[in-house]
Amino acid sequence: MKIITIVFSVFILSLACNKDRGTNQNAETQKDTATQTKQNMQATTNSASTMQEADSSDKTGIENLVYDTGKLSDEIKYSGKIVADASWNDKNGENMVIITETPVKELSGYKELFGYHYTNNNGETKLLWKINDFIEECPVDITLKYIENSLIITDLNNNGIAESSFLYRMSCKGDVSPDDMKLLMHEGETKYAIRGQMKLTIKGEGTYGGEMKIDPSFDKAPKEFLDHAKDEWNKYREEKVGY
Repeated sequence: MKIITIVFSVFILSLACNKDRGTNQNAETQKDTATQTKQNMQATTNSASTMQEADSSDKTGIENLVYDTGKLSDEIKYSGKIVADASWNDKNGENMVIITETPVKELSGYKELFGYHYTNNNGETKLLWKINDFIEECPVDITLKYIENSLIITDLNNNGIAESSFLYRMSCKGDVSPDDMKLLMHEGETKYAIRGQMKLTIKGEGTYGGEMKIDPSFDKAPKEFLDHAKDEWNKYREEKVGY
């Protein structure tokens, strides 16, 4: 009887030990699985992040792009009031493009619009390009105005040097007729342009203007430049009256 009791006790103890061992093994297996899953997820996240950063850097060549910064160093000189600006970094170093307008001088019928591109390398600020357009001796209504939100910075040919483009409208008129419109685009110091008229649609009367003249400078530019310029032109060219 005593022998049977001892054998039974050993059997019960063996079952308990096996149960504990199985529980511990299951817990360890679950822990290892969770750890491996976490590591796989982290690796996937890191890989995606790296690919995203590389993709952004490789495709644009532009870093730290900010529009309407409102912060200019003392070395940046300009005339008029800033109506748009953008800053970024590329192979030229630190860059800033600003568009400005002067108020109308009523007595002389005069107004100006300016564009500037400044670069900064190792603390040295340089004016890369400057444009200036104006209307003078206009006895009627003057329009010389940057088209809002049209300043855009790109790297269409992925060479690490950004392009800038913007549009503005201008006229001297006392009637309802299409304004002239210009698109200016730069890569470095090289300028490209489209000139023409806005497409004016007057309700109940018809459509006027819409002419677009592409500057020969685009002949030597990458195809992407002209495609982009046409898209931007078409985005802003239409004006409707009476709708």
